Amino acid sequence: MKVDYDSEGHSLLFEFGAFGKDDHTEEMATGECFVWVLDGHATSIQLLDADRSLEPLDEVAERFALDVDALRAAAQAALAAPDREITIEVGARRLVGAEAKA
Repeated sequence: MKVDYDSEGHSLLFEFGAFGKDDHTEEMATGECFVWVLDGHATSIQLLDADRSLEPLDEVAERFALDVDALRAAAQAALAAPDREITIEVGARRLVGAEAKA
């Protein structure tokens, strides 16, 4: 995924993979987060006032079955390096302990 923090607009933009014409845009409950959707999958996320709270990402992750930890990690990376595009690849979660033995 690619993520960019615009320090003037206080906005995070996440982009996932290839892009096409989006079906529609959904506004999350807080009104600070918008998701572009194609065939039921999030293609982009814009989070306004991202320097105040990343909490709206929780709703996005739940609604679109995204990895909230990966979204938050990417957001933190972009906030740490503002006004630059960050590309991040997050692998599958490793099984540990009892999960690995099952």
